[in-house]
Amino acid sequence: MKRPLFQYSLLGTAAMLAAAPAAASFLDDDFYCQNYGCAVVYDSENYQIYDNYIFDTGQCCVAYGAPMQTYYNPNQTFRTTGTTNAVAPAPANGQGFGFDIIEGSLTRSRIDDGDGYLDASDTYSAFNLSSQTDLQLDAQGRAYSHSFWVSSRNTRFSLRARANISDASGDFANTLTLGDIQLETAISNRGTDNGFSYGSDARTQNVTILTGINDLGDLESNPTRLIHFGRSAGIRRRNGNLGDQTIRIDFNYRMPDYDMSMGIGEMNIDVTFDFYREQSSNP
Repeated sequence: MKRPLFQYSLLGTAAMLAAAPAAASFLDDDFYCQNYGCAVVYDSENYQIYDNYIFDTGQCCVAYGAPMQTYYNPNQTFRTTGTTNAVAPAPANGQGFGFDIIEGSLTRSRIDDGDGYLDASDTYSAFNLSSQTDLQLDAQGRAYSHSFWVSSRNTRFSLRARANISDASGDFANTLTLGDIQLETAISNRGTDNGFSYGSDARTQNVTILTGINDLGDLESNPTRLIHFGRSAGIRRRNGNLGDQTIRIDFNYRMPDYDMSMGIGEMNIDVTFDFYREQSSNP
């Protein structure tokens, strides 16, 4: 059976997760989670289970250092956190990232119509074109972020990611690389996001963000560990609501300070995430 991953695309489709109806926490009584360990991604509406048990062969377990197994196939749009910098997941047809027009020391900022992206409803104040004129991505066009919520039971595991560029065209195929896009990873142990409360019954000890991952170029070669969850009992602390047993993982991306001298074109940048079973409590 095909094992789907969940993916986030900076300039394309949103992250996708398989779904199952979420009620009280399945972590409390699921036989396979209880006896063999599992991890879960949750967004208050949909969840996706990653097991150590190999259902295809009826055997335990996934080898240490190997991807965990999941068996739900329907695709769902994953609800991202309200702390994202972008108003919408990505520009729609007829929209693009905003620009600031710079004339020497003067910046002509765009007057946005409220959707967060450059389109026909936006306006600029009058400006002149000269050798001093420069067009640069605005702050929102350079910053982009998304989040998801994670829980686990009876397993050590890691979150790994791999990045790649697809459908690059025009000048972008030669002027932009994965190494140009900065990446910052953060963890929120508990809070409330768009009315979704999380983390009140979550273990947060021994969750480590790996160092040395500074840009998407660091994720280019192979699935690379971003976060190590080293507590063997898992994130779940006790029986209860699944949201209370989750923590939030935040990813913040920063595009380079692009201007028109870098040319024009299109490209999709895909970041694919997966969970791996781990043996050691240390990253």
